[in-house]
Amino acid sequence: MGQFDRSEVADLLAKCHRRCCICNRFCGFKMETDHIKPSSEGGTDDIDNAIPVCFECHAEIHCYNTDHPRGRKFTEQELRRHKEQWLNICEKNPQIFSQGSYNSDVGPLNSLVDELEYNLKACDCLGSSLSVSQFNETLKRGAISFLAPDLKDTIYIAYSKINHLNQLFYAVVNRDFRDAFARGGDRAEKATPTTKEAIEKAYKALLEFLQKDTSC
Repeated sequence: MGQFDRSEVADLLAKCHRRCCICNRFCGFKMETDHIKPSSEGGTDDIDNAIPVCFECHAEIHCYNTDHPRGRKFTEQELRRHKEQWLNICEKNPQIFSQGSYNSDVGPLNSLVDELEYNLKACDCLGSSLSVSQFNETLKRGAISFLAPDLKDTIYIAYSKINHLNQLFYAVVNRDFRDAFARGGDRAEKATPTTKEAIEKAYKALLEFLQKDTSC
């Protein structure tokens, strides 16, 4: 994997105000400087070949499946235009950053990483309800649809176990069903380790995917 000059990267990040050149979302430290023309296709490490992008856009650039095409793939020409247009806006219209007109929320996949990390901690507190809100939002926004099948399966398995564990905990605290689920607490306690293992696997796999710099 190539390396851009650190000093030139610093200048580029300042020019784009640490916002993704594609979706224009503020990224803070959660962004990548990606190769517009991949190294594997002869792309250089010159800063002209670098484009600052958020984790989500970085993933979409590299994960288009040509065997099962959905939508349209990002091209080198389009990426250069995105970079050129955004840097031009940043230079000539810096007032936009005081108007709050651009989305500064993190992307759905990044939020999913945070939720998985929370759920790992919640598993250590027996009886704590695990969160599924970001998973539901990610499904709603179609952000999982372009992921590789093995990664999707890993995430789906983790959240299936999370939902099952939540149901066991709800059964314990729901007094109307206390008799029917008298052993619910024991079942939940036994299910927690395997749920945590599935969550940790999904967390690591998704984080690795978002940070990688190679084509799918």
